[in-house]
Amino acid sequence: MQLTNILSLAGLITLTSAAPTACGANGCVGGVIVFHGAAGAQYSLTVPLDGQDHATNNVLSISSVSSDTIDVGKQCTLHTVDYTPALVEGPSHTWVVGPPQQVLSINCGGGQAVDPTTYIDIEFQGADPDKGAKYSVHVPLTGAVIPTNNALSISTMVSTFAALPTNCHFDYVDYQAALVLIAPNKWAAGPPQQIRSVSCHA
Repeated sequence: MQLTNILSLAGLITLTSAAPTACGANGCVGGVIVFHGAAGAQYSLTVPLDGQDHATNNVLSISSVSSDTIDVGKQCTLHTVDYTPALVEGPSHTWVVGPPQQVLSINCGGGQAVDPTTYIDIEFQGADPDKGAKYSVHVPLTGAVIPTNNALSISTMVSTFAALPTNCHFDYVDYQAALVLIAPNKWAAGPPQQIRSVSCHA
């Protein structure tokens, strides 16, 4: 009798742990996110797209995250030991965390749980963007200061956020630059210089 109870309990635990991570009106969804540190150190976490915080329980300093099923840059928010990092899209399905730091928790949303107007993307271009002299930053429209973590001298910016010149503040390494619209969704920054951080509001 005791053996039967133990086997039943074990089967229940197995079924519970194998179940999908989040359930809603349209079914259960979740995805695996890999957190990468230095020298190949990493750990993975199965994260439901439920908009809730999920602790990582890991002290590894994270320099990038990757996922084949979740758009981390647009669907997730990292809560770190210092301050909210910039997530810069790198190789396919990978986002660079800047600066590297311990991730305390993460929350991700999917479908209607994510408001696409909450964040904007800004592409910062150097003298020769066609040859890779550019980078992108995912910026929340909350006024939060997001570091760029990039020393590239910026001459143009590209974004679909039409209010970029008035609703965004850029911390330049020298002094405030003038932004001039030179094409749809494209502004020239003069004179070209490094941008240390950016903050935007709706």
